[in-house]
Amino acid sequence: MRKGISIHIGMNHLDVEHYGEGVMPLETCEQDAMDMQALALAQNFKSTFLLLSENATRKAVKAAIVSAAQELSTGDMLLLSYSGHGGFLPDHSGDEIDDHLDETWCLYDGQLLDDELFELWADFAKDVRIVMVSDSCHSGTVAKANQFQEAPIDRLFQPKLLSYAVAKEVYVANKDFYIDIEKRVDQSKTKEVNASIKLLAACQDPQVSYTAPFARNSIFTEKLLNVWNGGQFVGTYETFLEQIKSEVEALDFLPTKQTPNLYNVGNVSEQFNAQKPFQIYE
Repeated sequence: MRKGISIHIGMNHLDVEHYGEGVMPLETCEQDAMDMQALALAQNFKSTFLLLSENATRKAVKAAIVSAAQELSTGDMLLLSYSGHGGFLPDHSGDEIDDHLDETWCLYDGQLLDDELFELWADFAKDVRIVMVSDSCHSGTVAKANQFQEAPIDRLFQPKLLSYAVAKEVYVANKDFYIDIEKRVDQSKTKEVNASIKLLAACQDPQVSYTAPFARNSIFTEKLLNVWNGGQFVGTYETFLEQIKSEVEALDFLPTKQTPNLYNVGNVSEQFNAQKPFQIYE
């Protein structure tokens, strides 16, 4: 019998000791994580990790992913969702040829690099199915394998990103910390990823994703849940993303364009491509 494990991360606030005072708190990200966990439980995922704000440290998130890698076998599924600020760091390994930046998730006590996620994927057994839902800025290829778009100031919509100035300050203040991480993960670049990974991302790498104050969910997660419709959705991951994309792009009053993305990493599985989203299957 196939099994599923889910991990849900929601970041309303970050540690000021690492990020300083310049990061705007968010209001919907913890609720996004809880609603994605409810979706997973309704689909009979075996166990879930819910990591909110101060509990979503780099150590805790990586430990949850490692634990899932140890437990899941071929054909099993991991659902990993993240809602919070997206960040970026200078790429020192030379693998980001387009923008020379590593995209990141802003966890409570430090950013998690896309290179680190790629390293973790190599620990999963062949053909484990991994679905990532990344509701953050610069999330288009954060699963790993343009230019940076700054968000305008808006009184209604909150961009889910570190501004260029804040990102630079965070990097300078913690430069040795991040360079050490890049050096370590660079040594693992020869690892092969045999899992099949799909990233459902809130926007393209150069873009900004948004949340609105007093809303229940961030915009991408809200539209994902609307299309999912309590499990009534019928179709594949591709058609699922296209419907979400249509709903997000219909919001022509957003400060900048937000275009959700579907990105694949690792083994290409035609069977996985044809399946309904979030289904464990026997």
